[in-house]
Amino acid sequence: MRKADRSRSIKLDGGINFRDLGGYKNIESRTVRWRKIFRSGHLADISDSDINELKRFGLTEIHDFRRDSEQIQSPTGVLPFKIIDDYQISIGDISKFWEFLSSGRLTSGSAHELVVNSYRQCVTDVVAPFSRFLKGIARNSNNTSLFHCSAGKDRTGMAAALLLSCLDVPRETIVQDYLLTQKYYNPEKLIKIIERHLRDADVHSWERSWLIPYVSVHEQNINAFLDSIDLQFGSMKNFIQGELEVSAEELSELQNNFLEG
Repeated sequence: MRKADRSRSIKLDGGINFRDLGGYKNIESRTVRWRKIFRSGHLADISDSDINELKRFGLTEIHDFRRDSEQIQSPTGVLPFKIIDDYQISIGDISKFWEFLSSGRLTSGSAHELVVNSYRQCVTDVVAPFSRFLKGIARNSNNTSLFHCSAGKDRTGMAAALLLSCLDVPRETIVQDYLLTQKYYNPEKLIKIIERHLRDADVHSWERSWLIPYVSVHEQNINAFLDSIDLQFGSMKNFIQGELEVSAEELSELQNNFLEG
C-alpha cells in the first residue's frame, strides 16, 4: 500500500468518527494491516461516493451494534455489503440518568461516574454479542470489515479494544485508539439530540456540562472496562478464550490475516 494511503482518518462525505484500525504495533512488533478493519459511527448519511470508496477498500461486511430504536432514528440505507445488525447492544442503565436528574443529583461529576460505572458493569452483558462479533470478524478476515454504533465511541470502542487485544496490541495503544474520538468526533449534534429528549420529557432546566460525559470519551471509561475484565476473569486472554469462546484457530485466523511483519 502506498504511504499516502496509510491514514487513520477516512474522509467520507457522510462519515462519522470513521477511522482505520491499521498501523498499530503489537507486542511482537507486527503491524495491524491497513484498510482491513474500520470503526465508525452510524452510516445513515454516507453518499454514493462513500460507497464507492468503501468498495475500493475491499469492504464486504458491516457489523451494526445499535438497538432497533437507534436504527429507526438513523436508518442505514441500502448498501452493497453484508450487514449484521441484530446485536442490540446497550451500555449502561439510562434510568440512572433520569433518577439522578429528577432528584437533583446530576452534575458533571456524577454524570461522569455514571458513565464510568456503565463501562465497569457491562462486561458480562456484552459477552454474547461481542463473542459473535469476533467470530464473525474471524470468518471474514480474508476481506475487510467495518463495525459501528451510533457515535462510534462506546460500544465501538469496546469492540475495538477486544479485537486489538486478539491481535496482541498492547493496552496503552488500545487506550490511545479509544481516545482518538476526542480528535475525530464532534459531539455537538449528539448533545442537541439529548437536549431534545429532555425537552420532550418536560425537563426545563439542566446544565450542558452534565451531558458532556455522555457524548465524549475519557480515559477512565475504557480503563474501567479493561480493569473489570482483569478483575473478573484474571486477564484479557482468559476473557477472550474462556468467556468470549474465541478459539485458538479463530485467533490464528485473525492474526494471520490482520497482521503483517
